[in-house]
Amino acid sequence: MGILSVTILLPALKDPQSRIYYSGIGYPALQRVAGKPIKVQTVPVTTKSLEDSLAAPGESVPLQEVDVRPLVSGQVEKVYVAEGQRVRRGQPLLQLQKAPFEDRVSTARNNVATAEKTLQVLQSSAPERLLDLQENVRTAQARLYAANTRLKAIDALAEREVKNNVAAAQVRLKTAENKLQQLKSLTQQGAVSKFQLYDMQDTYATRKKELLAAQQGVLETENKRFINRDFNITRENDLISAQQALELAQKTLDRELVDARLRLENRKIELQEATRDLNRTVIYASTNGLVSRVNIHAGEIVDSRSNDPLVTLAQNTVFKAYIDQARLNAVKVGDKATVRLLAYPGRTFSGRVIQLNPTVETDATKPRKVGIDRQYTYSVWVAVNDLQMPPGLQGYVDFDQTNARLVIPESSVTHFSAGEGMVMVAQAGKAAVKKVRVGRKFDNQREVLEGLKPGELVVLFPGALHPGDLIDSQFADFFEPDHQQDASKGSPASAESRLSPATPPEILHHTPTFPPHTHENQSAQLSIAEGR
Repeated sequence: MGILSVTILLPALKDPQSRIYYSGIGYPALQRVAGKPIKVQTVPVTTKSLEDSLAAPGESVPLQEVDVRPLVSGQVEKVYVAEGQRVRRGQPLLQLQKAPFEDRVSTARNNVATAEKTLQVLQSSAPERLLDLQENVRTAQARLYAANTRLKAIDALAEREVKNNVAAAQVRLKTAENKLQQLKSLTQQGAVSKFQLYDMQDTYATRKKELLAAQQGVLETENKRFINRDFNITRENDLISAQQALELAQKTLDRELVDARLRLENRKIELQEATRDLNRTVIYASTNGLVSRVNIHAGEIVDSRSNDPLVTLAQNTVFKAYIDQARLNAVKVGDKATVRLLAYPGRTFSGRVIQLNPTVETDATKPRKVGIDRQYTYSVWVAVNDLQMPPGLQGYVDFDQTNARLVIPESSVTHFSAGEGMVMVAQAGKAAVKKVRVGRKFDNQREVLEGLKPGELVVLFPGALHPGDLIDSQFADFFEPDHQQDASKGSPASAESRLSPATPPEILHHTPTFPPHTHENQSAQLSIAEGR
């Protein structure tokens, strides 16, 4: 029994895959008590090329849908395309009746001709009208000058009459008056006869009449002066009226010319619009594509204000895949893909990811439809090479991805929550704890996202170690192909994952110390030991 216990228990004490290894009498505890280094298996953090296959269902959808709507209203005369037909850019799709639009073009042309004629008449008659008005101003200026000259002459004549006739008559009257006074004195004295007095009285009366006549002539001259002043004012008013008429005509003609030019431009715009509407009676394809829907027939009336499309063109049909949200970051733009369609059994088509929408679709974000279950998925668009697909084809797509990732053995990780964990690394002959963030599991290896660098040595089975323990690092052959093959027997690989080893050269010269043991053998050895 003692021999059997030594044969079974002693190897188990040093076997990190046995339960007794982690007990108080296990190899690490004994070495720690003795102050000696603990021999442990270590594996370097390795970069490997991992092929990750991902499949997702989907359907062919147009990347762009072009809704063709009319720009003018009218009755449909012809429809040139049918659903399912492929069209090229510039190809006619349908035609409206042209007669009403041709009438509008003719009316617009007549309006343009009328506006041009009106402008020509204004441009030709405006100079003549201005010349006539300018001549009227010159005539009024000449008449005013003549009136001023006449007024000056009359004023000079009146001054001469006052100086000559009235003044002379006053002198003669004064002389006659003096003589009459003298004769009156002489007659009273009896020196002269009364007949002489009577003659002088007659002379005095005559001189008085002469003075009155001279004064009357001055009044007539003054009257003429007043009349001539009124005539002069009339001539001034005539000149002002002629000048105002010229100024008003200049402004009016300029405004009429501007209005005529503007009216002509408006008529030309109306002609352009009428011609444009006539050209719009034929509706052309704005892009290459597939006619997916035709919603109009000959004889129907179309309204340019309606939002309903007449024809819908599907452009750049791609395969839209719906990927489970658990693989949200598994696909990137530019990844290659293989598409299989139910309409083409046994055939595969290569493609490339051109667009993705990371918004997860659920029942709350998208109404349920018959067909592919899109619940809790996000969308990926794949451009398929060498195939013109109509919309609505169902199938699925495979994404084959090869990425270089850091990996460590699954047994070296102590897992926490939210993708975080802990590993024990060999540093300067001692065990040290490092916090890591891990990703997906490939076979019995774990992807490292953060916390480790390539070449760092992690302890393969760290459960019995304490931080700061002295360790003797022994390299294990965990990443060797033979070990992978043996390990795959006990832990089959995922159907979606394959490994391509890429062992760095720094670990090739190490020799493994401990042979691998399976959990089944360890359990059998423990059972025998406990039974004995």
